[in-house]
Amino acid sequence: MSRKLTWGAAVALVAVTASITVSLTYVYAMKNFNTKVADVNARQAMYTKLSEIDQKARQDYIGAVDETALNDGICAGYVAGLGDSQAKYLSAEKYKAYVSGNSGKNIGVGIKTARDNDGNMEVIEVMPNSPAEKSGIKKGDTIVSMDDKEIVRITYGDALNKLDGVSGSKVKFGILRSTEDAGASSGTETKTEKLSITVTRAEYTERTITSSMINGNVAYLKISEFTDNNAEQFNTLLAQRIKEGAAGIVVDLRSNSGGSVGGMAAMLDTLLPAGNTVSYRNKAGKVTVEYTSNANEVSLPISVIVDRNTFGAAEIFASDIKDYKKGLLVGEKTAGFGTKDEVMPLSDGSAIILSVANYLTLNGNVFNGKGIDADVSKELTDAQRELLAKNQLAGDQDAQLQAAVSALIRQGANVSQAPGAAAEVPAESGAATD
Repeated sequence: MSRKLTWGAAVALVAVTASITVSLTYVYAMKNFNTKVADVNARQAMYTKLSEIDQKARQDYIGAVDETALNDGICAGYVAGLGDSQAKYLSAEKYKAYVSGNSGKNIGVGIKTARDNDGNMEVIEVMPNSPAEKSGIKKGDTIVSMDDKEIVRITYGDALNKLDGVSGSKVKFGILRSTEDAGASSGTETKTEKLSITVTRAEYTERTITSSMINGNVAYLKISEFTDNNAEQFNTLLAQRIKEGAAGIVVDLRSNSGGSVGGMAAMLDTLLPAGNTVSYRNKAGKVTVEYTSNANEVSLPISVIVDRNTFGAAEIFASDIKDYKKGLLVGEKTAGFGTKDEVMPLSDGSAIILSVANYLTLNGNVFNGKGIDADVSKELTDAQRELLAKNQLAGDQDAQLQAAVSALIRQGANVSQAPGAAAEVPAESGAATD
């Protein structure tokens, strides 16, 4: 039987549909309006409270109010209140230092330190041509004070932050230096002298990659941090090692603090086949591919050493090597810091850094808060970790390094398991092609 929609029924259907549409639109609009009103009310309450604090402080506070420090403190407090462990407020001065640091150039003293058992700063590396080197600070020195304030009182973390600063500013170090006295009556004795060395902060280039040929024919590259510009150094060193006859590659990312994702992606481009290397998912669920690699790739077996202090960009590096099946990860699960942190400059020259997305593995998984698992699990003892942090762990005592060489053999590399390392070779000028 034929059924026809009458004119009256059609009009009624349209009216009902329109009514539903209007109702849904109204509900959505009211929800959106209420959200905005709540946001406005919350912001108004925040401003009111802040104004009240400001009024009472200016009226009754016995000290002087430093307006710049006050504004910086308010902004830093707001960002800290977000609960984002990666979020930061950078004053104009600190933002300049941040930009400089990402380029591989820094303004400061030019040393790397490790916390000793007494809470002081042991110098484990002095950057070549840095202010520290020119002032006479040496590897092995122990810094016990800065500007006449004991390190244990200002805390190790705060002391680290004070190493960098405005170009031309000075910092006075109280240093203990141990030397061997071969002329002692009872034989060789260790003599400790107290020194006071003043360093003028200036621009220096941080060495973030070191390399050597270990076990005869294994290219070893240690990357402490990724910068916008150190991919060129990586490519140069890698090409140099391959030219010398490397049959396998070990990339050491232990205690790598992350850094520039772009710089890291440029290194991956040398190692991986054509495909996506870096992608992220934002708050709205949109996935964006940020970096890709071309078809040129290194064909040698690769081992990547990771640990609990392998962060951010270094985790993406490790994940891609694993997911592309280009090599094996050796060591421990990584730190699990996988947020895309966007730097947002402000009108007065300062900036904020906020987490705006989650980075994804090649398979589309979020690793933030989870970390990347090693293919070959191998941990160091506490004593070995302490030596590693000071760059004093010998190759034949480094269980993770030797496990990485074993992983190369497992992948078919014609390399020797016997430990041994050659002298470090610096990068040459010019970049190698991938």
